[in-house]
Order: sequence, then structure tokens, then C-alpha cells
Amino acid sequence: MRYWGRGLRQTITLDWLPGRRLIRRPPKATFLADGRAGLSVALLAFPQSIAYSVIAGLPPVHGLISSGIGAITAPFFSGTRFIVVGPTNATAVLLLTGLAATGLPEAQRLAALPLFVLLVGFFMVLGALAKASLLINYISRTVITGYVTAAAAFILVNQVPGALGFRLEGATTFLGVVAGVIRALPNTMPTEVAMSAGTLAVMLGLRRWAPKVPEVATTLAVMAVMGLGFTWVGWDVGTLGRFALADLGMWGAAFEFNLVGALAAPALALAFVSVLEGMSVGKTLASRAGQRLDVNQEMYAMGVANVACAFTGGMNASGSLTRSVLADGSGARSPMATVYSGVIVLLLAVFLGYFVGFIPRAALAVVVMGIALSLFNRRNLLLALRTTRSDTVVFLVTAVSALLLTIDAAIYLGAFTSIILFLKKAGTTELVEYNFTDDGQLAALPDAAKRSVPGISILHAEGDLFFGSTDIFAAQIREVMRDPSLQVIILRLKNARNLDATAAAGIEELHDFLKKGGRHLIVSGADREVSRVVRNSGLLERLGEANFFREDPANPTLSTRHALKRAVEVLGRRDAAIRIFIDPAKQEKKGEE
Repeated sequence: MRYWGRGLRQTITLDWLPGRRLIRRPPKATFLADGRAGLSVALLAFPQSIAYSVIAGLPPVHGLISSGIGAITAPFFSGTRFIVVGPTNATAVLLLTGLAATGLPEAQRLAALPLFVLLVGFFMVLGALAKASLLINYISRTVITGYVTAAAAFILVNQVPGALGFRLEGATTFLGVVAGVIRALPNTMPTEVAMSAGTLAVMLGLRRWAPKVPEVATTLAVMAVMGLGFTWVGWDVGTLGRFALADLGMWGAAFEFNLVGALAAPALALAFVSVLEGMSVGKTLASRAGQRLDVNQEMYAMGVANVACAFTGGMNASGSLTRSVLADGSGARSPMATVYSGVIVLLLAVFLGYFVGFIPRAALAVVVMGIALSLFNRRNLLLALRTTRSDTVVFLVTAVSALLLTIDAAIYLGAFTSIILFLKKAGTTELVEYNFTDDGQLAALPDAAKRSVPGISILHAEGDLFFGSTDIFAAQIREVMRDPSLQVIILRLKNARNLDATAAAGIEELHDFLKKGGRHLIVSGADREVSRVVRNSGLLERLGEANFFREDPANPTLSTRHALKRAVEVLGRRDAAIRIFIDPAKQEKKGEE
């Protein structure tokens, strides 16, 4: 991919295997630092992966495989240490609703998982090859804020059945889950409610009196013991399924390609959210370290990691905010820290898989609800709702549609709204009438002073002037031309950007219209790019060289001065006053001499 600038060319291409550098033997200090960081991340990733599997409606093993395989694979195709790849809570919701989109019964949705994750990886790799980072830059961050907020609400209500001891079938939207929970409330199990209350008490107690203790892992361990106690006295407690090394099912994935049509749209939405989620934290951490993040390279790495997860039976992998921040804060010096964390997670899955079966479902549901509450970021909500009207609209469209419709539909609606509002801004050219002040400066005229020079109007086109803004620009010009005394328009294009064929045609139509009425159009302030478009389009020939004045970088007002002279000449008003721009600094220097 080539980025072109005036006098500068920079070429950026994907590195297919940058991780070949990781094979080299690292210094001892780097190895130890990465090892410590990898262990810290693994101890957090292990319980998190189990929780995210529950959010996605999957057995814990799929989240653990994703956390292990994703973390091991991505660094060998990445160029940074700032993104730890694995399952996340926000993307787990999309995985849940995406699997539901297949229309398969809940018991059969696992069969669609490998294909779903494979499609996610395919879209990411395709996006990297197509340099889609340029497109992603035009999607407002408010879209993700709206999505994450709605996802948090969905996670909360979706875990209520687990906390109360009953199951819901078939509900895939926020309102559907809420309605199902209300109908199923009579099926609440007192034992599960007691387990949920105990989990909440342990979590709050740890936050109050032991904030440095790993909250999620400690809470689940305590509640597993409590669950054993409940079972010992004869109370039934729902627990997670146990698994061993033989149950991991790695490298045994089967792809149901007949489901491609049902899974393509949610897979694209999941890939899109995963990239935005991962790149946001990666860019933040990289900027703190004074480094640059290549979005296309990281998209490629994340895509390959998802493909690896698909073949090994894992759920989707994204860039984890909490684990990435923890790795950076724990002193990681290279991407090998992420590799070490993935290896440790897989080892823990092998040796602790049996004990995972003792974790009560109700306890895990409450832990997941706590994670969901942490997604409600007050600062981000205020930014989305208070900054601009466009941000507010994008946030509300995304969040409300996620609650009323499906999550993947909300992503598309939010992104579409964001792009439409951006194009509306970019397509609105500000047209300001200018004239010379008493001291010889070019300035916008107040309404009361307009037409102070009868017959001549200097109009300054400010902003993007391309196919999306041409109609608005033409309407503004027509409004100006309502003045019957106006004989000459000086169109100043000094700050007009992105002219194209549609804009050139619009200016040509304006010229023809004025000429038909015996009036005149003069263009001034044209920079090199504007001049090229005007010349190539044939507009210069229609205007005539005498009515076209190019910008002089050394004197930005010179072209407009010449255009005003030309206007007076066209009008034939010898008595018209012509004010010349004078550099005050030069005048003072001349006076001193």
C-alpha cells in the first residue's frame, strides 16, 4: 500500500511472518520480564475465558482454547506487544446472537461454531489485505460506545436465568430475554438464589477488604467450596461441566459450510467490532510508549489467530482491554509475553479442567454480571451524549437498535449512521461573502455591510467541495445570486478541498448561468490541486485564463486582488476603489528606513 504526499512517498506492506524474529534467543532480562507478565496475564485470562464462554452460551473449554491458541498464534503475525488476543465480553455477545442466527436448536449451535470463527478470521485477513484501516478511521468511536453499553445490558439480563436457577430457550434479543425472564420467574430455585447471594457477598467483601486479591478467581474458588457444602447437605447445585485433556477436541473441528449464508453478516459484524476493540487499546498503549501501531498488520494477526481458533475448537478471539493493559503494566518487553500467557492458560486448562466442573453456574452468572456492570463507562457515556449532536444520534441509534433488534444489526445501523452524518458534514461547504476592510484586509462581511461595493461579491468556499457537497454549494450560490444588482462573482477557492468532476461541472453550470444573464464568474485563490482539476475538466477553457487566478503561496491575498481588478475591468467602472493588501510589518520597516 502506498501513501502519497506532496514530495513524499511512503510504502507500507504487510509482513507475512514478523514473528520469525521471536524465535531468536532473547536477553535474560527480557525473558524474565516477559515470563512474569505472561504469568500475570494467564492468571487473569483463565477465569475470564470461562466467564466469556458462559456469555456466549458455550462450554468453558471453548473460551480457554481461544485464550490459549489466540495468544500463542497472534504474536507470530503481529508487530507489537501491546495487544493480547483472546475472548472478550463484548464480542462474546455477538457470538451468542450470531450462533442463534443459524436457526439451529440451542443444542446444535456448537456445530456452527468452527465455521463462524473461521468466517471472522477470513474477514479480518481480507480486511488487512484490502487495507481496510482507512475505512475504519471513518467509523465513530461512539458506535462502539453504544454497542458496548447495549451489550452490557444484554449480558446482565441474559445472566439472570443462571443466577435464579432456570434456563431460557430461543430468546436472542434484549426484549426477548426480559420477557422470557419475567415469564420464568415462578421457576426460581431458592438454592441457586442463595448461591448467587453468597457470590455477591464474597465479591463485595474482596473489593472492600482484599482489593489486591484476584477477585474473579478467588470468588469462584470460594463458591466452589460452598457448592460442595450445599451438595453435602443434600441441596442440588448446578455446576459447569468437567473436562480433561481428551475433551479439548483440538484439531477436530468440522465446518458446516451450508450455514455460510446465515453466519456471514454476524461474522462480518463480529470481525468489525473485534478490530475496533483491539486497535483502540493497542493504539493507546503504543502511543504511551511513543510507538506506532500498524492497524492492517494487527488486523492480519488477529485474523490468523481466529483461523487457528476455528481449527482447534475455540471461540472467537479479539484484543482484550484488561489483559493488554495488565501485560503492559506487568513489564512485558516483547510479544513473547503474550505467547507465554497462552501456553500457561492451556496448561491450566489441562491440569485444572477437572476442577472447573465444581464451579456453580449461579456463581459464575453473578461474576459475569459484575463484569457486565464494569462495561458501563460513565466517562464514555458522557462523551457520547454531550459532545456533539451527531455523537448523540449515533450512540442512541446503536444502543437502542441493539436493544430492540439484534446486536449485529445495531453495529451496521450505527456504522451507517456514523458515515451518513460524516458525509453530511463533509458535504456542507461554507460559503462566506468577503470584501476588503478599511485597513486593506480581506475579511467576511457582516450582513449590514454586504454589497458595499455594488455589483461585485467575493465568495469564499470553505471546506470539502466534491460530489457530496456540490448540490448544497449550488443552492448557496443561487441564494446569493438573488440580488439583481450583482454583476460579478469572485469565487475564492483558497480553502476548498477535494474538488472532483461533479464540483467542476457545478462551477461550469454556474458560469454558464451567469453568462446567459450578462453576468460574470471569476475564480481566485486556486492552489495546485484545484488548478489541475479545473484544467483537466475543461473548465479553465470555459472560464478563460483572464478570469482564473492561481494562488501565490508567498502572498495569499494577491490572487484575489488581481481578481478584483479584473472585476472592475469587466464592469467598466473606472471610479471603483481598489484596495491593495499591505503587509504592516513591511510598512513599518520602510518607515524606519
